Amino acid sequence: MCTIAILRHIHPEWPLVLAANRDEFYARPAAGPQVLSLSPRVVGGRDLERQGTWMGVTDGGFFVGLTNQRGSANLTRAPRSRGEVVMRALQANDVEGVDRYLAGLDAREYNPFNLLYGDAGVLRVAYARPDSERIHQEDVPPGVHVLPNDVLDTPALPKVARARKLAEKAARKPWPETVQELQALLADHVLPERTPEFLLEEFPPELHERIRQYQALCIHTPEYGTRSSAIVALAPGRVAHYLAADVAPCQGPFQDVTPLLYPPSGFPAPFRP
Repeated sequence: MCTIAILRHIHPEWPLVLAANRDEFYARPAAGPQVLSLSPRVVGGRDLERQGTWMGVTDGGFFVGLTNQRGSANLTRAPRSRGEVVMRALQANDVEGVDRYLAGLDAREYNPFNLLYGDAGVLRVAYARPDSERIHQEDVPPGVHVLPNDVLDTPALPKVARARKLAEKAARKPWPETVQELQALLADHVLPERTPEFLLEEFPPELHERIRQYQALCIHTPEYGTRSSAIVALAPGRVAHYLAADVAPCQGPFQDVTPLLYPPSGFPAPFRP
C-alpha cells in the first residue's frame, strides 16, 4: 500500500474503517483478494513476484497493511521481502503477537516500511528504518489519520492533508455514504500546486514531473500507478465489510469480497451502496 486513510473510533457504525490504495510498477505481477491462509483464515492480495502481500485481514477482524517508506531512488533489493512481514503479522493474529514478532526482526534486513496493524479495539503503527535494528512502534489515537509513504500524519507530504480532508467528510456518515466518500478519496487526482523541494532533490531533473504526478492519491504514469484499492470496516471479532477494486479506483467497480472470509459463500459479488 502507499496510502491508508484511517477512521478510528469515530464512525457511527464501525470502530475502525480503513481506505487504502496500492501504488506499484505495472510490470510487477500481482493478484487480487484471495484466501492466503486457512489458520487463521486470511484474505488479501498477493504479490506474485515474492509471494507476500501488502494488506490483509483475518476472519477474527485483525488488519495488517504496509506502506513503503519514502526514500532514496537508489534502494537496492533487500534480502528479505516486506510482503513477508505483512503475512507473518497476519498469522500472528493479534496486536500482542505482532509486537512479539516485530521485536525479533532486524529492520536492516528490509527496505524501510511503515506497518499498520490492529483490530476494532487497538491500532498500532510500526516503523522500520535502515539506520536502526529496532522497529519502533506507537499507538494510533482515535480520530482521522493518514499513513502515507512516511510517518503517520506527516505534514511534509501535501497528499496527507488532502486525504485527511476527504476522509473527514466520510467519517460520520451512514455506511453507504461513507463508502461513496471513501471511493472518491481513493480515486482523487488532485495535485498540489507545488511539489515539496525535498521530494525533488532525491531525483534527477528529468524525473521531476513524474514525481509531481506521484503526489496525487490516485496515480497514473506510464510505468507506475495506483494498481488496486480496498475499503475495510472492522467490528469486534470480525470483518464487517471488505470491499476491493483490483484496478485503479477511478477505473473499475469495488467488489464485496467479505464472503471470502466466511465460507461457504466465498465468492465476490458487486458492491452496491
